[in-house]
Amino acid sequence: MKRTLKNRRILLTGASSGIGAALALELAKEGADLVLLARRENRLLEVAGQIREKFGNNNKIATVAGDITDPAIRQRVVQTALEELGGLDILINNAGAGATALIEATTQETLRRIFEVNFFAPLELTQLALPYLKRGDQPMVVNLGSIVGLRGVPHYGVYGAAKFAVSGISETMRAEFSRDGIDVLLVCPGTTQTEFFDVLYQSSSAPDMPVHHAVTPEYVAIRVVRAMKKGKHKIIPYFQAVILDYLNRYAPCFTDWIMTKYV
Repeated sequence: MKRTLKNRRILLTGASSGIGAALALELAKEGADLVLLARRENRLLEVAGQIREKFGNNNKIATVAGDITDPAIRQRVVQTALEELGGLDILINNAGAGATALIEATTQETLRRIFEVNFFAPLELTQLALPYLKRGDQPMVVNLGSIVGLRGVPHYGVYGAAKFAVSGISETMRAEFSRDGIDVLLVCPGTTQTEFFDVLYQSSSAPDMPVHHAVTPEYVAIRVVRAMKKGKHKIIPYFQAVILDYLNRYAPCFTDWIMTKYV
C-alpha cells in the first residue's frame, strides 16, 4: 500500500552509522517518530542529537544501546517503542555484520556470528514486534538484505548465505503477513560508503572485483524511504547490482563463469 511516514512509529536497528544513520535522518525529515537501536551508545546519541538539531521537537526519539543478538535487548527495544511511541507501525531490520573469507577459511565462530546478527536476531525481533505491527497504522517490515543475498559471490559465502536467508524469509513474510495488512520491503544494496569493510567479523581474503564506485548511505536511504512510501516489495539501490541480478536470472551459467574469475 502507499503510505505517508509522518507520525509513523518506527523501530530502526543498526542506527548508529552508515545506512542506518542516514535512514534515521531521512525518516525524521518525513516526520516519523523513532526508536533507534545500535551497540555504540555514543554514536547513537550523536544521531539522535543531529535529528533534534535539524528538526527540533517535530519527532519523538528514543534510543536503546545494546547488541541485537541479546534477547533481553530485543525485548527492551520493543518495550521502549510501546512506552515512548505508544505502539509500532514500521520495523526496519537494518543491523548487520559482515565477513570476507573463502568457505574453507571461514571459522565456526564467524559462521555462527554472521547468521546470529544478520538472520536469527532480526527474525526473532520481527516475531516480537508482530503483535504490535498488526495493530499499527499502515504497518510494514523492511529487511536489509544485499546483492550477495541474490547472487553468491566468492569470498562472501557465509555473509551472502545469511542474506539469502533474509531474502527468502522476506518472501515468506510478505505472503503470511498480507492477511494482517503488513507490507514487507526487501532492500538489497550493493557497494555503499559505510564502515562495512572496517568492522568485518573476519577478513582473510576478498575478491579482486572490477573498479566500481560506491554510492552514499544517503542515496540508499532516500531510495528506501521512497520505496516505503510507494509500498514496493523489493529494491536494489545500486545500478551495477541491478545488472548482476539481471545476468544471474537470465544467464546463470555465464554469471557462474564470471564468478570463477574472482576466486
